[in-house]
Amino acid sequence: MKSQRCLSVLGGEILQVLGFLLLASFTLSTAAAGPPDGKYWAAEIHQQPLPGIRLTSGLTVCDEVMWKGRWVNRYWVSTGLIEPEFHYLSALGHQEDLPIDGFQLAMEGQELAGTWRWVKAEKSEVHNPEGLLVTLELASVARPITVKVHTLLYGGPVMVRWLEITNTGSKPSAITAVSPWSGPIWDTPNYLERLPKDSASPFELVYAQYETWGHEGAWTLEPVENTTKTISGTRGKSGWGHPTFFAHNKATGEWFVASLGWSGNWTYQVNGQQNSEADRATFVFRMGPSTVDPALRVIEPGEIVETPRTHILCMRGDLDSVIQAMHQHVRHEVLPPPVPGRDMLVEANHRGYIVNHESEAGIDQEIDLAADAGAEMFVIDAGWFGPEPNRWDVNVGDWHAGAWLPRDITPIREHARQKGLLFGLWVEIESVGSSSNLRRQHPDWVLTRDGNPVAGGRQLDVSSPAVAAWMESEIGRIIKKYDLDLFRIDYNTTVEEGGNHLRDGFMENTQWCHVEALYAMFDRLRKQFPNVIFQNCAGGGGRLDLGIMGRFQNTELSDWMRAPRGLKIANGMTWILPPEILLRSFGTETGGVPADADLVTQLRATTMVLPIFRGLSPSLEEFNPLLRQEILRQVNLYKQVIRPILKDCRVYHHTPLTPMMEGTPWMVMEYAAPDCRADLGWIFRTSESGDPTYWFKPRGLDFSKIYQVTFSNTGRTVAIPGDRLLQTGVPVHLEGDLTSELVILRPQ
Repeated sequence: MKSQRCLSVLGGEILQVLGFLLLASFTLSTAAAGPPDGKYWAAEIHQQPLPGIRLTSGLTVCDEVMWKGRWVNRYWVSTGLIEPEFHYLSALGHQEDLPIDGFQLAMEGQELAGTWRWVKAEKSEVHNPEGLLVTLELASVARPITVKVHTLLYGGPVMVRWLEITNTGSKPSAITAVSPWSGPIWDTPNYLERLPKDSASPFELVYAQYETWGHEGAWTLEPVENTTKTISGTRGKSGWGHPTFFAHNKATGEWFVASLGWSGNWTYQVNGQQNSEADRATFVFRMGPSTVDPALRVIEPGEIVETPRTHILCMRGDLDSVIQAMHQHVRHEVLPPPVPGRDMLVEANHRGYIVNHESEAGIDQEIDLAADAGAEMFVIDAGWFGPEPNRWDVNVGDWHAGAWLPRDITPIREHARQKGLLFGLWVEIESVGSSSNLRRQHPDWVLTRDGNPVAGGRQLDVSSPAVAAWMESEIGRIIKKYDLDLFRIDYNTTVEEGGNHLRDGFMENTQWCHVEALYAMFDRLRKQFPNVIFQNCAGGGGRLDLGIMGRFQNTELSDWMRAPRGLKIANGMTWILPPEILLRSFGTETGGVPADADLVTQLRATTMVLPIFRGLSPSLEEFNPLLRQEILRQVNLYKQVIRPILKDCRVYHHTPLTPMMEGTPWMVMEYAAPDCRADLGWIFRTSESGDPTYWFKPRGLDFSKIYQVTFSNTGRTVAIPGDRLLQTGVPVHLEGDLTSELVILRPQ
């Protein structure tokens, strides 16, 4: 029985990964069907010498078996080779005390490892996209709990796993800890001979340094030497950090990336151990949702609950190839497909000059400016709704046009369409303001912790079925009433530990059911409104995990618009999310931005991803013609040159780790078309330090060809052989701080 109290988690999410360096000639009799060209998947289910499953996706192999009531991971391999059984016949006995379980589950405080009994295993084809779903069913002999371990294989270096947990007993039970995927990543012998003398550890961990607003994408690298590293998200949403880590084995050249598709609080641990006397090093991990309360999720008798999905990449290569593989996975297996004809548009937004004093005439004037600047979509942001006075933050919850818009929004929408613009609307559906009628009418809908309102009472209790049903109904009503082309969600409330309720004798945290309800409603809404773009925002980039991104076509990158940090945020977040779905703003909404960098650099910081204009001029009459001319030049460049490359581009990070809160000389990225037809080099000088000349060496070219290299600042073009570009690059000279160059390369 699916949960009636909390909606099914991650329902309808279909994931696939595009193949990378695959062996197309591989075939195994156990494959469910012939994979598409360039991909390979297989699952070998066996009972001897131990019951187990060997999963293969692309060149990545994960081998797991039943052993003493535990489902354990024996090895990961990224070369496509299968380890002979005789290598592993005695290995598990030596690892008995290690955390080698392929998943972890505790019910009511009891860890169920060691209690599992094999029920069955099967595999089935999945479609749109094509792949193989492998399902192992286990039953606990200690508690009335069954688990289905689902793993999706789509033919490339990323696998996806989640658990389906069923309470088969007659009484409610509670999940107190869970990790959908865990266990050993590396067991590396003879590591010393592969490392320099001064290298302390073969293992490096890259993780998000901060989880605070305006600090998205701040990756930091640390060695993991005989220690356990614990990283958590504690903001009540996936946070301005990210539930993802990159691990690097310097002794083997292998990368392991784990990303939890979860929009609540989370924790992961990695442990790296090395014994120089034995010349052996091991690395293990676990990751999952977390809470300060005793229960993550109460399960009623007969109820089925799904955990978050864990996305695992294991491959050899440099960091660029790892990031590109993750991008392909996100593009093709995580994100919903773009709405045909409505992809990667130039947007405009009214929050520039009329914030908190919106009017029909004022918004119409913003529409006129947007159309004049070449925008393709206009979005009314916060400030259109609620009772007097017009204070968006305290009015959320009353999703009806305020008295300052006496004719409602429909005539504004029609004005936008007359100007040739699509139309969208902003809603913060999970929040309830202190001045809203909704809060007065439904005080019981406010989220509480130990009986006290959370976040000043601004958060709705989305774990309540009544609240979730109202939210979904309101979104549907708003989309229909205003005939929206785009629906923009925001989530500015930070609930930290979240709410809790006493249920069936367990103190249950509300976040699991909140996320379940949110995911399920947007799965249904996208099906109901297939021509609507669904856009994500959460106080900027406060919710950028792969779970929420499976429901939205694009997302706000960050509310932090000021350089150089804004540039570094784009540099960091494109480790995980492809640039063509990330929104960045140009304009005057944020104070101080107009003086941060030269005009072209400010525009480039926007057009290197999805641009939004927020405040171009107080009026058309005051629109500086020189400013207008440059905006139009950059918008046309985006539409004609950048946008065709941006879609499915291979991203190269020439300055991958840039300390966010320290002065650094450069931020440099490169976008290469998959077929080498064009290449873009984005060079930003982020402080007046070091040499003012940067030698840009493009990596995404066909080096057998000759390229026309255009420097956008001057428009000058020079022909350079590809092999010379590889060896010496091209010099980009930028004297001043916060200046930039865009280098465009096309084959002759």
